[in-house]
Amino acid sequence: MRRLFAIASAVAAILCTYSIAEAQEKIHYRTTTFVMIPPEKQAAALDLVRTAGVKLAQENINAGRITSWSLLRTAYAGVGTDYNYIQVTTFDGQPAPELSPEARDQMYRKVIGMSYQDYQKKLTSFLVSGNSVLSRIEASTEGQPLAVGNLVSVSRWKISSGRGTDYGNFIKTGAQPMNTEGVKEGVFQSWSASRAIFPSGDDVAYDATTSNVYKDMAQVLAPPLANPNQGAPASFAKIFPAKSYTAFVQEGQGLRRLVRRELWRVVAVAGPAAR
Repeated sequence: MRRLFAIASAVAAILCTYSIAEAQEKIHYRTTTFVMIPPEKQAAALDLVRTAGVKLAQENINAGRITSWSLLRTAYAGVGTDYNYIQVTTFDGQPAPELSPEARDQMYRKVIGMSYQDYQKKLTSFLVSGNSVLSRIEASTEGQPLAVGNLVSVSRWKISSGRGTDYGNFIKTGAQPMNTEGVKEGVFQSWSASRAIFPSGDDVAYDATTSNVYKDMAQVLAPPLANPNQGAPASFAKIFPAKSYTAFVQEGQGLRRLVRRELWRVVAVAGPAAR
């Protein structure tokens, strides 16, 4: 699946996935910030993020501190969630060190005409709560660039105890080729998989995420193919002619448990392909 508001000093705009890497392969990181904004404050918050927030994110991209940034709003998350927006920020390698207070304030004044302190005061006036997750991207399949209006289906997984290495191998050697084929066939726009670094431990709700990006709701709700020899089974047979699709599905079921699946709508984007 694909890329997922920045809070206070950890991020630069309002309101967000690896433990196995090939030798010499750069590890890419992602921060996901979960935020609750009351309904009566959402219009003003979005106005801020679509103006000042996007400009700040784009400045950080241009300076090489981050590689992409997006803000998403709940489309369907159901009950039991304490957030309604998520910010996704990606990094080419580990997150860059924060700017010094002087350099940071200079950048804010140049880009949005406000001091860092004034911007943060305005930013935090919209927020009820917020928490962040730092993850490493295990695998991804690029397709169409993320755009405002796209929908992102986010699946959160709990990896089976003691199977972390096996799960990483499953994602890299099985799931990634399958999802690459899905992008080629136009089933979705792009895909990514990540592993949480912080928080972590037995008591966290999930420790891995996969994200599928869709152009619109019509693509999300496209009817399944009627022929069992089409779709995923056919793609698997094409990619892995000597292997069993049923065994592949069963392997995945043994390696992870689905904790929650949500649908999010992209409301703001900054990056090389921002629209």
